[in-house]
Amino acid sequence: MTKLVLLHIIQIIRRIQIMATSILYHAFGLKGIHHEATQYIQDTIIFKARMSSITIKCPHCGSREATFKDQKRRLLRLGHMGRKRSFLDLQLHRLECRKCSRRWWPSIPFADGKHRYVRSFALTVQDLLKFGTIQSVSAYLGVGWDLVKEIHKTRLSQIYRKIELRDVRYIGIDEFSIRKGHEYMTIFTDLKTGRILHAVEGRSKEDIRPFIEKLSRKAKKLKAIAMDMSNSYCLAVREWLPRVDIVFDRYHIMALMNNALDEIRRSQQKELDKIGKQTLKGSRFLLLTNYADLKPDRKARLDELLQANRPLFVAHSMKEQLRLFWEMNDLETATEFLKVWCRDAMQSGIMALAKVAKTLGAYRIGLLNYFKHFITNGVVEGINNKIKTLKRQAYGFRDMVYFKLRLYHLHTQRYSLSG
Repeated sequence: MTKLVLLHIIQIIRRIQIMATSILYHAFGLKGIHHEATQYIQDTIIFKARMSSITIKCPHCGSREATFKDQKRRLLRLGHMGRKRSFLDLQLHRLECRKCSRRWWPSIPFADGKHRYVRSFALTVQDLLKFGTIQSVSAYLGVGWDLVKEIHKTRLSQIYRKIELRDVRYIGIDEFSIRKGHEYMTIFTDLKTGRILHAVEGRSKEDIRPFIEKLSRKAKKLKAIAMDMSNSYCLAVREWLPRVDIVFDRYHIMALMNNALDEIRRSQQKELDKIGKQTLKGSRFLLLTNYADLKPDRKARLDELLQANRPLFVAHSMKEQLRLFWEMNDLETATEFLKVWCRDAMQSGIMALAKVAKTLGAYRIGLLNYFKHFITNGVVEGINNKIKTLKRQAYGFRDMVYFKLRLYHLHTQRYSLSG
């Protein structure tokens, strides 16, 4: 009777071990192990196991005959089971080749090198980072943020080791500040997909030259590049991509016009200050906002200001007219519109407007190229907002390699980052 009970108990233990081994395989992808015991310590589960199958091959002579020598245990991090942290306490045997007496530790098929976690744990980290920040993921898993970052960095390095440029047709170039003190980074963005193709510290011609040259070799379908009127960008593209059209971005053209309008407002207010009037104080927002977007009471206020000040009236009217440039039906109509606008600005007698007209006249080809390709840097400006949020969320990046990888991965961002 006692023997039957013992046999029954042994069978139950074996079934439990088989079931636990199966769980380890299906839940964590662990192959080639045999479960021995499970230990529960507060909010932690530790699975004790040993290697059940080892592929024996001497790394020195290739012999498949070996004997077991020393042994050790490795504690590897697993993903959560429910709300409990999980670990694998794995027993390993050191092998000795019977032919050449070389000794070695067998590799673990579900872990990489000396990492203290299994591959499925790294996959869990990558999945969680799709919905949360590094800090939140590290707090949830109970690990350091540096471990989460390294796992993420390794994965991103694999994904973006090579960025395909063969099918890129339209690119936007823009820069943003990475630190205080006029330190900038230039980004190249695929305007169709919204992906950042390249990021480089600096914004000079020599800084962007390597990637521009790469585009000349790899991006055979590239038709046009949208950018601001930066001299360094223009020179680099014209030198190494002579067959690619430059399209000056609408946002930067209107920013140039708004700066001129604000300059006129300030100069007019200086004249009014001499006679003690504050008529134009606080009117900057009214003048720079699109007239159609103003509320009725704001429009009435703006109309009063413009009627009382001719230079502002002329400049504001020219600004609203310039906005219509991008609504022209074709290249011929747009060419005539730009010609008339620049002539009127030059004849207005207002120096700031004349300066804008000279600038637009010098860059007219890049302006008119819009009607060949109909592209703007709107996508890039939207990405710049995401970058600002990313920088605030991380309180700055000390690791510039990781920061660039995060930029390349930014188009997949699906969660909202807190500022």
